[in-house]
Amino acid sequence: MNGRERTIAFLEGRPVDHVPFHPLVMQYAAELTGVNYKSFCTDYRQQSKAMVEFARNYGLDWLHPAGWPYCEAIAYGLQVSFPEDGLPLSKEHLIQDPEEDLDRIRPLDIESSAVMMNRVEGVRYNKETVGDEFFLAAHCEGPLAEYTDLRGVENGLMDLIMYPDEVTDAMKIIVDNAKRWIFLQVQAGAECVSIGDAVCSQISESMYAELIQPLHKELADYIRSLGVYSKFHICGNITHLIPRLIDLGINIIDVDHMVDLKPEFYAAMRQGQCFCGNIDPVSQLRLGTPESICNAVCDVMKNSGGKLILASGCEVPKGTPIENYSAFHEIASRYPVVF
Repeated sequence: MNGRERTIAFLEGRPVDHVPFHPLVMQYAAELTGVNYKSFCTDYRQQSKAMVEFARNYGLDWLHPAGWPYCEAIAYGLQVSFPEDGLPLSKEHLIQDPEEDLDRIRPLDIESSAVMMNRVEGVRYNKETVGDEFFLAAHCEGPLAEYTDLRGVENGLMDLIMYPDEVTDAMKIIVDNAKRWIFLQVQAGAECVSIGDAVCSQISESMYAELIQPLHKELADYIRSLGVYSKFHICGNITHLIPRLIDLGINIIDVDHMVDLKPEFYAAMRQGQCFCGNIDPVSQLRLGTPESICNAVCDVMKNSGGKLILASGCEVPKGTPIENYSAFHEIASRYPVVF
């Protein structure tokens, strides 16, 4: 089975040769394939070159077209600098005063945005390059992550408390823009849409339920209406949010290494739902040993019951020893799935 066949069969509850393998690799893929990270972020051909070469040479079942969080933010007007071979950096917050600046969050002309269309073209290029070899994802920022990209995390979280109605209205516009961008990426060939909303791990369950979950439901329902799979990535400890994410009907719920995957979480999942994770990317993949990685994989897989795609909890760091990544892939390639 190839990566696409394995992943789709797994999601459908059909037999697979081994557990799907979906580590999140961006800087690491660029590093190992010799692609400059500025080019990785800004040129879809270079990103595709890095991802496809990495997947074929080092092992990966999916292709993920991201690498940086400011794509949509630039379209809204955020000023971003691109170090020659490092992560893009925001120069200053676009939203300085929520009482004055929220109109900067507006409907976007996506087709006229070079950065947003670069991702659409990247999905199309991936599809043309690999066909049905890998599970192809689209990606966009979730509403809270996007708001805090524009406002800053600390200020953005304070705004949820001080200006909940105004921020909710702004996030509704963000969701409307995201839906139109999702449509273009699916039209280009994506069969799964990844939503990144990392900041949600920093809010309470009650705040999530009141302000964010309805927006996530709108996105999850829209993705489902397009006939493709949904995947939500929220960095950090989201143990308190897991039941609500399951209730949304999301197909793939990413889980960082600190999430407690309780038996009742697995039991609550419906057909077509699974977790994805949750090996520690630093203490295991970057700093561990092949033996410790093998033990960690066995530990997370033993109670998964065919409901866990094996992956790093978050991004595999630059500088990860190749022997560690190879051990990670090797044990995945021989780990059976029992539904």
